[in-house]
Amino acid sequence: MKKYSVMIGLFLLIGSGMWSCSDSGEEPVVEIPDDPDKEEDNIRLKAKFDIGAAVTNRELSSAQYANTLRTHYSQITAEFEMKMAHIWKGENNYDWAAADEMVNFAQTNNMKVHGHTLVWYSSFPNWFKSANYDSAAFESRVKTYIERVVQRYKGKVVSWDVANEIFNDNGTLRSENCPVYQTFRDPIAFYGRCFAYARAIDPDAKLFYNDYNVVLASGKRGAMRQLVNRFQADGYPIDGLGDQFHYMVSTNRNTIRNGLTDMAGSGLLIHISELDIRVNVNREDDYVYLPSEQAKHAEAYRDIVSFYESIPQNQKFAITTWGVADNGTWLRDWWHPKEYPLLFDDSFQKKRAYNGFLEGLN
Repeated sequence: MKKYSVMIGLFLLIGSGMWSCSDSGEEPVVEIPDDPDKEEDNIRLKAKFDIGAAVTNRELSSAQYANTLRTHYSQITAEFEMKMAHIWKGENNYDWAAADEMVNFAQTNNMKVHGHTLVWYSSFPNWFKSANYDSAAFESRVKTYIERVVQRYKGKVVSWDVANEIFNDNGTLRSENCPVYQTFRDPIAFYGRCFAYARAIDPDAKLFYNDYNVVLASGKRGAMRQLVNRFQADGYPIDGLGDQFHYMVSTNRNTIRNGLTDMAGSGLLIHISELDIRVNVNREDDYVYLPSEQAKHAEAYRDIVSFYESIPQNQKFAITTWGVADNGTWLRDWWHPKEYPLLFDDSFQKKRAYNGFLEGLN
């Protein structure tokens, strides 16, 4: 009798965790968890465009991280492993190890790679900057660098940010600490030739110009429009524009929507390329990510995704988040330690922000 009593008790204990009953005597309701293999529960499966994440090799070594990534994302961007300073160690010295590891992970897991970034003012190696090359020598070496990198990953990297952050928010060219500006009389023509060098090596790769604050800064959008017009008039290839989308829950939604519509007016592919949304907007030391804050966060993700869905389908390239889980965000160093900007929490559990993203998808 004791044996059967134990078995009945276990049955009741297990059952109590699976069923919830109201005091009114209504039928019990089965609580069904999200199924990552169902389209309605998974952003990768529901989206009609690629869902990307910025990753590092250190994070990819975590089984939990890697499993979350391959389950919910279809594309990766190297956070730093594919930037110039991390690859180009000397004029004829290339360190491919980290970039190769990342690209191999993507191929093994049937994921795409967005290359980030070929030319960025902040990633020219110190040895290169100290050489004080004239414009001809400068361009010759950068051309060789672009050709070698794009050739190595031809057919493995589907797209490149060829140039990154060349404009100020008011639309003027970035001059401070920018080797290109300091070397060339016509920096835009130099950047155009960089796009051409990449296209000549891999005609199938999509080529992007990427920047931040694009949807907020009309001056920058105007400069980007002029760049596109100049490229097209002079025969330089360009396929898309990226806005990093490092914004806050308090960022004006109408401004975001109108700016994104304006970007799409270029007719090019549009990439939300580094999305994260800050919630601790005032950098408060006693900030708590309360349910009310989580709800605001979910609404922000829902709105941004829905704005993106409103642009023409043939211009939707991808939405990429700058990280996967909150414990890996750069914002805890740059902004505030109490920041929770991504779709997964520190334990890789879906947040309400993830559901907001889902709701924004068509």
